[in-house]
Amino acid sequence: MRIAFGSQPIYSHLVPAVLPLARSAADAGHEVAVLTSPELSEQVHSFGLTPLPLRNAASPREMFQRPELRERLGLDLSLFDELGRRTMRTQDDHFAAMFAGPVAGDSAEEAVEVLKSFAPDLLVRESTDHSSYYAAEYLGLRHTALDIGPLGPFNTEAMLTTINEQRDRLDLEPVTDPLHPFRSGRIGMAPESFYPESLRIPSASYYSAPPPRAEQLDPEIAKLPGDRPLVLATLGSNAAGVLGGGELNLLNTIVEVLGDLRVTGVVALGSGTSPEDWTGSRPDNVHLTSFAQQQLLLPACEAFITHGGFNGVREALSSGIPMVVLPIFAEQPANAERVEQLELGKRLNLEDVDHDSLRTAVGTVLADSAHRHRARAMAREFRALAPFDEIVPGLERQFEQR
Repeated sequence: MRIAFGSQPIYSHLVPAVLPLARSAADAGHEVAVLTSPELSEQVHSFGLTPLPLRNAASPREMFQRPELRERLGLDLSLFDELGRRTMRTQDDHFAAMFAGPVAGDSAEEAVEVLKSFAPDLLVRESTDHSSYYAAEYLGLRHTALDIGPLGPFNTEAMLTTINEQRDRLDLEPVTDPLHPFRSGRIGMAPESFYPESLRIPSASYYSAPPPRAEQLDPEIAKLPGDRPLVLATLGSNAAGVLGGGELNLLNTIVEVLGDLRVTGVVALGSGTSPEDWTGSRPDNVHLTSFAQQQLLLPACEAFITHGGFNGVREALSSGIPMVVLPIFAEQPANAERVEQLELGKRLNLEDVDHDSLRTAVGTVLADSAHRHRARAMAREFRALAPFDEIVPGLERQFEQR
């Protein structure tokens, strides 16, 4: 087969799962190309794959930085004045505008011409990439979605309205279901039980995420004392930039709380912030680092403090590690709610975080065996998923049956 892959022009959407899957398809003998932005084309090349650059592709960050796009999308940036100080739930209309709105329509028109040249038999897109969905629908191309963000607000009236506006732009018939982009298939990377009932669909299949790259654990972390529970805390690679100007210095609060507890803490400060430059607290029992080898380290932990991005939540659950989730924005609040609903950890909104509340949440997760047992049970469900390298054979079988 000739398979095209599509992604939002965002590193964390493209590189962790889409490119490994595309590489797996290429290794299976399929001809593969990847729709992406010119800026991320080098990432595609690094996997030995062919990029199909789209000049009109724009990430949410670019939308915020370009006034003409903000105005076109109707984005009110005043909503983000409290970013880093209060947990910000993504509004349905903002999510729909950014990921499925006019910018996706612009990119879809370009993608149509690019895909005509490549002439794929199948398109696989990550779940927020609606431009590829529109292009595939226009071309009558079979398509399926790799679900990198299960709890995004896809099933909303705002999403349905936005989808139909862009479908009309391409002279496509309107649809009645906001989950129509998943109708031809959704590849989940978490067990079905992680999805709320409203987001479970018959066309879904479930697989493990890509295995971690082979690497050695940082020797400094390997030598940390083993007489106390190990707690990892990381708020994403951009944490310092998002939180540094807030009234609540969340990272420093985390460091101080772990310093007060009988634990060994590892705190990732975020890319661009070295431990040498850190001006906050430095307890003896807390190891500071710019970047933590999360997938490698989590199975050795007793608890995980996280901002609630899906990748981190998934990696913790697949390792059977209970969490304290401190959601910042985007789909993180929904992920945090789901963790608490399934009794896999505790959730604190940013505005509710102080030394006492965080100390209580971490202490509860460490002391309450029920959280640990449920996390271990979820890890068993993850281990029962089909391996990631079986996704391509599954796509082959679906293609042959149609």
